Amino acid sequence: MNKIVLFIFILFFIHGNLRSQSNLRGKVQDKETSETLPGAYVFVKNTAGDTLANTFTDEKGQFQFAKPKVSSFVLTISFIGFEDFEKAIATPSGSDLGTFDMVEEGSLLEAYEIEAATLAGEMKGDTVSLNASAFKTRPQASAGELIRKMPGVVMQGNTIEVQGETVGQVLVDGEPFFGDDPAMAMQNLPVEIIDRIEFLDQLSVQAQLTGFDDGETIKTINIITKKEKRGGEFGRMFAGYGSDNNYLVGGSVNFFNGAQRLTILGLSNNINQQNFSADDLTGAFGGGDDRRGGRGRNSNPLTTGEQPGVTNTNAVGINFTDKFDEGKAKITGSYFFNESTNFLNQNSSREYILSSDSLQFYDEIRNDENYNQNHRLDLRLDYDIADKHAIIWRPRLRYEKGSANSRLNAQNLFSQNTPINDTQNITNSTNESFSFLNDFIYRYKFNKEGRTLSTQFDTRLSDSNSDSRLVSVNRDFQTNNLDSLIQNSLSSANSFNYELEVEYTEPIGDYSQLRVEYEVGNDIGTTKQEVAQREMESNLFELDSTLTNEFENTYLQHEVGLGYSYNKDKIRVYSSFDYQVSILDSDRLFPGFENTNRTFKNFVPRMVFMYDMNENTNIRVYYRGDTDAPSVRQLQDVIDNSNPIQISIGNPELEQEYEHRLYTRIRNVDPETSKSFFMYMGGSVRSNYLGNATYIATKDTLIQGDVLLRQGGQLSRPENLDKYWDLRSYFSFGFPLKFIKSNLDLSARANFSNQPGIINGQTNFNRNIGLGPGVGISSNLGEDLDFNISTRGNYNIVRSSLQESLDNNYYTQSTSLDLYWNFAWGFFVSTNVNNQWYTGLGEDFDQSVWLMNADLGYRFPPSQKFELKMTVFDLLNQNTSINRNVTDVYIENERTQVLQQFFMLSLTYNLRSFGQGAMP
Repeated sequence: MNKIVLFIFILFFIHGNLRSQSNLRGKVQDKETSETLPGAYVFVKNTAGDTLANTFTDEKGQFQFAKPKVSSFVLTISFIGFEDFEKAIATPSGSDLGTFDMVEEGSLLEAYEIEAATLAGEMKGDTVSLNASAFKTRPQASAGELIRKMPGVVMQGNTIEVQGETVGQVLVDGEPFFGDDPAMAMQNLPVEIIDRIEFLDQLSVQAQLTGFDDGETIKTINIITKKEKRGGEFGRMFAGYGSDNNYLVGGSVNFFNGAQRLTILGLSNNINQQNFSADDLTGAFGGGDDRRGGRGRNSNPLTTGEQPGVTNTNAVGINFTDKFDEGKAKITGSYFFNESTNFLNQNSSREYILSSDSLQFYDEIRNDENYNQNHRLDLRLDYDIADKHAIIWRPRLRYEKGSANSRLNAQNLFSQNTPINDTQNITNSTNESFSFLNDFIYRYKFNKEGRTLSTQFDTRLSDSNSDSRLVSVNRDFQTNNLDSLIQNSLSSANSFNYELEVEYTEPIGDYSQLRVEYEVGNDIGTTKQEVAQREMESNLFELDSTLTNEFENTYLQHEVGLGYSYNKDKIRVYSSFDYQVSILDSDRLFPGFENTNRTFKNFVPRMVFMYDMNENTNIRVYYRGDTDAPSVRQLQDVIDNSNPIQISIGNPELEQEYEHRLYTRIRNVDPETSKSFFMYMGGSVRSNYLGNATYIATKDTLIQGDVLLRQGGQLSRPENLDKYWDLRSYFSFGFPLKFIKSNLDLSARANFSNQPGIINGQTNFNRNIGLGPGVGISSNLGEDLDFNISTRGNYNIVRSSLQESLDNNYYTQSTSLDLYWNFAWGFFVSTNVNNQWYTGLGEDFDQSVWLMNADLGYRFPPSQKFELKMTVFDLLNQNTSINRNVTDVYIENERTQVLQQFFMLSLTYNLRSFGQGAMP
């Protein structure tokens, strides 16, 4: 049996104790083979049996804990598949407890698994651990189907939420999998290899290297696999063809051999499945266009951002992991190729909120065809060169090219039947871009425990070019005048960014550490745009100096900081105080020289407090200040007239935005009753909020003396605004319903925001209250019958200060049923029924939409690895996508075309060959 296991991620915030000078340490190994055992539970108890401390062994089988203040204690060690180890120890004068040998006992593994099936999970410090065996799924299910059954988990598209927080990465046995992409791992890991699921807040890379807990975390799922299934091959291959020439072909194959892991993926389809997925049916039902603003960016190398509309996709991906130099070095990497053609047909209706009870409307019909091809190479090397030296190196390459053809019909209206003006645009464009990103971290440990010096150096190099042609015909209904615009645009941008950070940590006392850091970074870039317009009644193009521009920009930032970390018993505290100086220097070289030089100075505090109330309950309080500088584009007074009735321009007078964020979170898991409770409450306040000022022209107006904005047209410009704030909360309570062998999850969320904006010189505050109850029931009946029922509502109360009496309240509710029944001789049926109910959006959008797909399939005996299935998509032929956007100055409804009803016959082969090729 394989004795090497990948390490389980170390408990959140355990590092402070590991560095304490008064710590005790030891090592756990297999007595027969002398191989270390990463992930073993270590409990420290007093003579009465009360737990004083607990921890895990790390990837080297080593553990540490604070020396108990008792004369003697009992050390208990447990590991799946091994006999429990227990030893009474008189408190030693030294710090090394030595090596503890564990004896393997095969019969105990079965006994443990049977007992664990009755327990849903447990709390381990800041980590929630749930047993996979407590949640029954259908055969051949993926990790995604398992995790959907767990309390407080919501999966939508490629986004996973756990207790109201978005998951940023997935680990398998503590190691990155599929480029840290949550959805990828969820859809490509079979449930039968999973022992348990951990939800945790993973420390930053810097904190993991230095052992200094800086309070920066990323919401993480750690999938712990069964020891006996960590070697072999698994995956699935599938192919399907249906009505309307719809097709789907692809697969994934995983080769696991101890630390060596290789995954090969392929996908080709025309049914809107845009990313790799084990469930080849879910992509047919596209959701709304969720284009929310934010500062995050998609960094996963194995996926593309989901696009609204219908997409044809061809993609290939490779992901690998290996270790060498006796496990000191680990290399992971991936290559991803994606080619897609997206067809977007979208109607939107926008209502601008003006003063004096007046309104203006904007309607738009968009038909786009976009082609995109991209290559992504991602590598990472983690190397513990020696006890004192360690590095992390991560180079990444990106290359992308594409083309777009867009047709836009838009109009401004006084009322639904009184148009002001309209525009008909045709835009053809091509683009190409390249980028190289390189991150390098070096850490040195001094002889004194907790004293470290680390350096991080990051660089970013990028270059992009685009070419577009705009043909626009514009009509003024007041004068019945027609005018046309034909213009060609050439744009280029290149930038180089570097960031250097030096960090020193020093222990102070038994439980505390100090950190001193200095950081300097600079963004250096040039942008150039050449716009030529065709002269009236001529085929000649002339350079338009109003729209043409060239800039050189630098954004230099210095930051010094002092941090403090305290970790003792049940309390962990981190605080820091940083000072930032940011210098923005932008030179406009054409048309005419103009310099914009801005200096921003800010103090940025941060504090994190964690308290383990008991072994089942954990509370976390988090506060930080943060800055967000205006982008170079926002600062450039450059006109964008790609939509002549909606023009935008930058603002050189913008200040830096400052944000205060505060949240608290409480978790409780009772393993005896399988009950769980989660609560999240938080909010933020921003000063100098980077909002927008919108001007709606009451008559034909020239912008910068040359660009015409028709009556009713909108000009938007970024502005600094105050009184932005938001509050949000989430609650979840889960417990078993034994009489129907199912789990019940009750949840509720509430959001409250105040978003300022300026329209026609008057400040408007859009206040949005969102209330969302939820109920979910997931079965635990067994493999032959499996179901999930859930419903989630969202009631939004929208009020605008300029028009308090305006009622824009709306309600949406999503209800779903997933049912699987293996009824006889390998035959099964499954169905997915969704109801989307919209009310308050307006006559054209208020409706109740039923989406239903159904399968009738057969698994061939005796192995049941082959599966033949007939599927009908959108059985009731009602599929549609509706979305509402609420901003500072308008409220918008969108309807996007999605796939309609079709039938498909598919054949799937499930590869399951575990325990083969495992390392001896």
